[in-house]
Amino acid sequence: MKRMMSLSELKQVIAENQLVLLVMKSADCGVCESVQAKLSVMLESRTGIAGIYVYIADAPDVASEYLTLSAPTVLVFHEGKEVYRIARFVLFDELDRLLSQYEQLMEEHDG
Repeated sequence: MKRMMSLSELKQVIAENQLVLLVMKSADCGVCESVQAKLSVMLESRTGIAGIYVYIADAPDVASEYLTLSAPTVLVFHEGKEVYRIARFVLFDELDRLLSQYEQLMEEHDG
């Protein structure tokens, strides 16, 4: 997963990639680190998904732009639009199914 340092950098990645998974986290948050580690493993075999993360303290405008009230918050974007959001308690099975559905949709569209 790639670290973003600004809202403009983050928006550029969302615009350039069909499917993006974003983790918003805060410093000294053990749960945030654990969630990011699990998501990194989940994305290893999924080359069609851009995995990015941002520390809310690095770019507070990101938190206000995406109405992030707690950490960690995980957002999924498809073709630039937010299609999934979960905060604090990440349901990895649900997220895995969702990503698989979007990957299948992208394959059908490209094929």
